[in-house]
Amino acid sequence: MSRHVYLRILGYVATITLHVGNLYVMGQPKPKHIMADPYIRGYMEMRTRYFTRWTFFLQIFYAVCGLTCDVMVLKNSKKNYELPKYLKGFRDTLFAAIVWPSTLLVFTFFWTLYVIDRNLIFPPFLDQIVTPTSNHIMHTAIIPIALWEVLFQPRSVPKSHVKNVLHLVLYLGLYLSVLIYTYMDSRRWVYPIFQKIYGTVYFYIVMGFIVILCLGFYYLQWSITKKIWGPLEKEKVKRKTR
Repeated sequence: MSRHVYLRILGYVATITLHVGNLYVMGQPKPKHIMADPYIRGYMEMRTRYFTRWTFFLQIFYAVCGLTCDVMVLKNSKKNYELPKYLKGFRDTLFAAIVWPSTLLVFTFFWTLYVIDRNLIFPPFLDQIVTPTSNHIMHTAIIPIALWEVLFQPRSVPKSHVKNVLHLVLYLGLYLSVLIYTYMDSRRWVYPIFQKIYGTVYFYIVMGFIVILCLGFYYLQWSITKKIWGPLEKEKVKRKTR
């Protein structure tokens, strides 16, 4: 049994503990004077529509899925056992098509705008309810979590990327529909940057850039995968041809 399975389990447990613990901390009751702030109330009303929130919930869900797969493998380690094809396919597609590109998008988009002008993405009033630690868990710690999976989950580059790219585009389309519905329903954009650029050509440029960025991040993972797991794949091919 490869030691990688134990390292993955460690990563999954750490991911679940980190994100669930952060959710618990953030869910603690806030002082009445803070909750009376209309900006804070507006944030609380729309908190389920933030892409960041979708992403760390995805990381929790993926960690549960990955943990389930690895426990099944360990329980059957004395047998010639392989994961059910549908379960392995679901796990691999979920990470490659959605979790990885979403994670890199959140990290890149958030911190770039934060450095340029935090009012575009994370206005100062949010410091009253989101601590620096919670902020970094949601926007920084997600990167080592995703990298851990790439480092310790053996993968091969798919022959075709059509299925994964289609899943990614559909996921982005789903989130875009939530953004637009929110604006049509409340006349407010989830993120301040869209409030500033909506109605200008920059709105469409930013939207297009986000899609291109996600596609770039999707393909980036396979370059990393080749460097890490490429030699292993070549060794497997050599064994089969002997």
